[in-house]
Amino acid sequence: MKLGRKMFAMAAIAAILFAAPALAHTTIQAANIENGATLSGAPSAFEFSFGSAVGLAGLELETLAGEAVAISFDPPRGMQKDFSVALPPLVADAYVLKWRAVAKDGHVMKGEVSFTITG
Repeated sequence: MKLGRKMFAMAAIAAILFAAPALAHTTIQAANIENGATLSGAPSAFEFSFGSAVGLAGLELETLAGEAVAISFDPPRGMQKDFSVALPPLVADAYVLKWRAVAKDGHVMKGEVSFTITG
């Protein structure tokens, strides 16, 4: 029975050690468009910051109905914390900005920001 307890303890320690790096990955910490926001006018850019430097691999804009909205996005070279991406003129509608970033260790992170423009 003692061997069973030792194995359990070793497995628990390993799980904690291997889970810690995954929990450390960042997400958007600040943005000029908050998730769920209702805006009276269209923003000219999406400005956002991560908690640590990442490589921004992708950014897509869609209407809530899933229709793609063309944006001019060239992934920046290197890693950084702060980004600003120009947005096209947007009409009143509901939108989803989908982002994809890569951490220093190669882990891919994804997220989205939904917002509505009313006027």
